[in-house]
Amino acid sequence: MKDKIYITNLWHSRNNYGANLTAFALQSIIEKLGYKSELVNNTTKMREYKWRKSTFSFKFAKKYLKHTSFMKGCLDILNIYGNVFITGSDQVFRPKYTHEKLDHYLLDFVNVDNKKIAFSASFGVDKEQFINENSDDIIKHMAKSLKSFDFLSVREKSGVEICKDLFDVDAQWIIDPVFVLDKTVYDKLIQNSTENYNNSIVSYVLDTTDDYKKAFKYLSKKYNIDVINTANSNISIENWLASIKNCRLFITDSFHGMCFAIIFNKPFICISNRKRGGARFDSICEMLGIENQCIDSIEQIYDNDCVCKIDYESVNKRIQEEAQKGIEFLSNALNAPVKITQEKIDAKIAQIKQQIRTADSDFDKEKLQQ
Repeated sequence: MKDKIYITNLWHSRNNYGANLTAFALQSIIEKLGYKSELVNNTTKMREYKWRKSTFSFKFAKKYLKHTSFMKGCLDILNIYGNVFITGSDQVFRPKYTHEKLDHYLLDFVNVDNKKIAFSASFGVDKEQFINENSDDIIKHMAKSLKSFDFLSVREKSGVEICKDLFDVDAQWIIDPVFVLDKTVYDKLIQNSTENYNNSIVSYVLDTTDDYKKAFKYLSKKYNIDVINTANSNISIENWLASIKNCRLFITDSFHGMCFAIIFNKPFICISNRKRGGARFDSICEMLGIENQCIDSIEQIYDNDCVCKIDYESVNKRIQEEAQKGIEFLSNALNAPVKITQEKIDAKIAQIKQQIRTADSDFDKEKLQQ
């Protein structure tokens, strides 16, 4: 009996707290709705999968996440066991990050009689940057794939525009699943933390430079407290969450770092990391009514008080409203009957043709090596 939901997202990314917690949140939400799910382990190579087992990401996955065994090659076999497939959240629609696995996150392998859902999927960037990052062939490929989805939602407002203008499909704007999950669940994870971050400034800056280090010293002197840097520290996810919840001030250039600062109602400084996808910061701030809270460079902290002044009572209300929209979208998508459409058929035929081309190419390479 096909009773399994399969999820493709970036949960196995190396040293990515946000990716792990996004997967954890989505899987927890699906379970609360009464369904079973597994995250697809489509790590590129077995040796890479084994190597990553030493990171906090896989330690967290082993303890809290349900996922398939390592899957090499195409994912078509999953159609035997599941009839609902979900992609998202995080930047699953950004080819720059998904590389040769883009078809996995576009759910091209899913059979026409199964359901395809995108939940709060992200392009990560605005339309102009997305066009600059991708070839015409990739954009055409994505257009065909996205038309085959039964339910399509994106994490950023710019994603709605990309879907409409580039792919001629309608998408709903749905908040990241880390906001949809009740924050008391994160409190339970924090109970397993082993470090004390009280009365400290915590920095989680992914692209730290000497300028950042000088700024941290400035802030430490200004507030007369130590700065603890958690980036590239391989601390557990429980400790990472605790560092945000229990610190006096949080500094980050990470999208999910900012998300959890908001979830825990913390004072924070957020430097919008445009290289990694600035549209993500702009979109969540607009959704929650806290526009213009991010700064563009660390140098700005010397000129102004860059600690975000947020009315968290109002923001928490907005989060509840957007979370409810997310629950309703996902519940409706899971409960709706499966439809076989021409768009699904076209996307599946395109995937089969690509598999044939790849097989022919591999065969030619083998012949040359003989």
